Amino acid sequence: MAKVNRVIYPQRRSFEKYDGNHLIVYLNEEIIPDYVPEEMDRQPMPEPTTAYAYQGTMKDGGTLIECSSTSRNDLVNGIIRCQYTQSEEDAIKTHRLQVIGNEIADEEELAKYNQEWTDFNSVRAVAKEYVGRWLS
Repeated sequence: MAKVNRVIYPQRRSFEKYDGNHLIVYLNEEIIPDYVPEEMDRQPMPEPTTAYAYQGTMKDGGTLIECSSTSRNDLVNGIIRCQYTQSEEDAIKTHRLQVIGNEIADEEELAKYNQEWTDFNSVRAVAKEYVGRWLS
């Protein structure tokens, strides 16, 4: 498992181009009210301010995603891919169709499929929330 880095910034971050096929996105945002930066040698104590912390696998707290454009759909998809492969998403959607079509008789399996659908939609909702804020 990759090391997770937490970095604090004085302003909100969104995303930036990494290379032709990747972006660095800043997820797991934590708003820190009344943050006081560390005291610098012989500098006056800074005033409290609002800061933003991000956690990700990159040294700067960002997360590298595969994404070649900054369109809404591509950004949302790139964030979802941090949690689910395309194959996993396809399986979850297939299971959902089976649930809707009343094709699942086993209550345990039905509960499992309903939970995976709920979990997937939670990740999707968070991705859409980040992207909506970034592109507004």
